[in-house]
Amino acid sequence: MKKLIKLAIPITFVFTLVFSSSVTADPQSRPNGPYVENEQNISLSSYMSNEELYKKLQKLERNSNGKMKLDIAGYSNLSPDGYSTAEDKGEPLHVVKFGDSDPDKKRVLITTQIHGNEQISTEAALDIIKKLSSNGKEVNEILENVSIWIMPRINPEGADNKYEDSWYPTRYTHQTWDPEALGLPADTLAPWYYNEDGSERAQNNNGRIVYGIPGYDQNRDYNPNLDLNIEDQDKSEVADFLNSRSTNNSRYGGFYVTAESRTVTSVFQEFQPDVFVDVHHRGFNTLSDEDNRSVPVQLAAVVATQSYEDPFSGKKYEVDEDVLKLGKQVNALSYLTLQTGNSHFGAIQKYPDVNLPGTALGAFALNDAAIMLIEIKGQTQTLGQKQNGMLKETVKKPLYEVFKGLSDGTINDVDPQIYDDIPVSTNRISDPTTREDDAF
Repeated sequence: MKKLIKLAIPITFVFTLVFSSSVTADPQSRPNGPYVENEQNISLSSYMSNEELYKKLQKLERNSNGKMKLDIAGYSNLSPDGYSTAEDKGEPLHVVKFGDSDPDKKRVLITTQIHGNEQISTEAALDIIKKLSSNGKEVNEILENVSIWIMPRINPEGADNKYEDSWYPTRYTHQTWDPEALGLPADTLAPWYYNEDGSERAQNNNGRIVYGIPGYDQNRDYNPNLDLNIEDQDKSEVADFLNSRSTNNSRYGGFYVTAESRTVTSVFQEFQPDVFVDVHHRGFNTLSDEDNRSVPVQLAAVVATQSYEDPFSGKKYEVDEDVLKLGKQVNALSYLTLQTGNSHFGAIQKYPDVNLPGTALGAFALNDAAIMLIEIKGQTQTLGQKQNGMLKETVKKPLYEVFKGLSDGTINDVDPQIYDDIPVSTNRISDPTTREDDAF
């Protein structure tokens, strides 16, 4: 096991969270935090392991009276030539299905925990699954018109990562770059989003630890060419592309080197959703210089430019104007749903403008899906379980309204200009220990 780079606190997660007296009396935001000081431990005891999640999903399926179908869409290991044993497959990737891919119904695909340390997104997804599994009149009316598929944890290996025999969820997947297995020269550089040393931010963001398992930022491994298989490409062309810094970067799509990204994309292709929602975590902001409400979520309907040209085939991909309009309406409705007086819930911002065709959202937007990025405030290392219930509501409440709007058609009455007018991300604030945040 490699040694700790920098870690000023015990690395074992414990079940308590006590705030330090060093927090200032004059808060940065309203509500202030939740922040975790150096030398404090964060509690993740309520969050689900992969095994616990699977058992809960199975129970919900049994109790749904046929309304919900639970499938395994794929596994977390990649083997183009197949698997020798069942264990070789790795962790299952589940898809919860309410309805089928009927083109006469609106279709919504939701993914969570593409980064294994973004826990609340999956907790919120499970609550949504519980509600949709119920026999309420409103739920039944929604599901008559809308099919909803949910993949509630698409990075199970990062979610269940361990460090020194203790649970330590990480952003990254668990795969090692092996160019020869893909038919590439042995000295071919890895994609830029490869985490070679297996490192992650330490608890409280206090430096980094090396847990020693290489892997990828899965949310850079997607491509507008949904059928891309790196092993089927011209090997010298791929090697030249990866070995050049001018092309091996975020301006281009990923390479589908992870089993997780291939599995999610296969579900997308099967389902062909009208709306794709991806739920993440992020850092902390206040709404403005004049309004110090802490921003609970940021939203985005655009994470890729209007066009993309595949560097290998020359094929061009564009974001359809009607699809973009629907994406803005979905995000605008979510924004409006959270406007409850001058409460914390309503302090919503728009995620900064980015051009990331290698993300799931970017790739799928370029393939005719209206998108919504939901960025919950705080990372596992800065949040623990604090404000868990409130933050889940900022995901569940707007999504349920989106389901209703798609079902009864009122989504079409939402003015997309409302999305354009959402305040853009600003007023970044740091927790008292001040560390950088990863982008979504």
